[in-house]
Amino acid sequence: MITDVFASLISITKGLHRDNRPDRDFKELVRNQNLKFQYKEAPLFTIEFAERALGDKRKYYKNLIDKEANKKFNEIISSFPIDATEPEHIFNYKRLFSQHHSNLERVKSYIDKYEHSRESIRNEDTYVIQYLKANMIWLYLELQERYAQYGNEDKFSVDELYKYFFQENLAQPEIIRIATTETKITTDKKDGKKQKTKSQAVPKVSFGFKDRNTDTLESVLKQLTIHIDLIDEQRTKLEDFTALMTAKDFSEINTPIYLGCETTQFRYVLDTLKPYFTNLNPKSIESTGLFYTKNTVALTANNLYKNKVYNPKSKTEIDNIIKNLQ
Repeated sequence: MITDVFASLISITKGLHRDNRPDRDFKELVRNQNLKFQYKEAPLFTIEFAERALGDKRKYYKNLIDKEANKKFNEIISSFPIDATEPEHIFNYKRLFSQHHSNLERVKSYIDKYEHSRESIRNEDTYVIQYLKANMIWLYLELQERYAQYGNEDKFSVDELYKYFFQENLAQPEIIRIATTETKITTDKKDGKKQKTKSQAVPKVSFGFKDRNTDTLESVLKQLTIHIDLIDEQRTKLEDFTALMTAKDFSEINTPIYLGCETTQFRYVLDTLKPYFTNLNPKSIESTGLFYTKNTVALTANNLYKNKVYNPKSKTEIDNIIKNLQ
């Protein structure tokens, strides 16, 4: 008996490529499928996958994927009960994030190995795998959008997910946001009871430096520039860089920042500085439109995602310098 449809479909030993049953078998399977299911909460995103004339094999697997996706969605919702502690939420987020992140990596490997790229979507098996991929992305987005506050991982937009995991730029998005709310678990001050609340997502225009005293940050940025050429001092002033990093509204700043270090080093600096900010991440860096690599290329979130490393050049020096913020 299949316990995880997603894992089974992209298994090397038992995957879709090994299912050679005739059409008449699938016709009977479709007839006996139970398609009843419901969501524990309203989804924040919807899948708009290009519909095609479905043969019985496609129809069978599409129904199977829909039902499994519903089960996994409900598991996400059930994993964050309002009476759980924050450490429990953090543990469950880490567990689910690892699972859904791994699914995206595995389906990418399967697509490459068995040549199920989008260009061959008219092929029956390709259609099934591409539809599976869309559902995996949908679940990743639902988890991230609702509960990302319990993890430290990068937060991706729909477009960024397709670019980062699959190197795709879609003219027509397959996944559409149908709500702009964020789920938070809060405690009522009157009776102490926890409750789930939804708030409107507001565009952030600041990196959210947590300390009012910016002198220590400027000193750290200066030391990083001395030791790893964090910024190109021939083209960028340290005070301009500090002003941008601590601005309450960086949309009012138009001074470009040119890096002098490697992009992998800058990405590591961002990750190490992250605890001292509320909104310092690849996406917010790109949104300023002001950062450029040492080769004068506009710095994008996707570029930063790809350059994430855990042991960049001069790692020890970077760690020791940033410790001065503590």
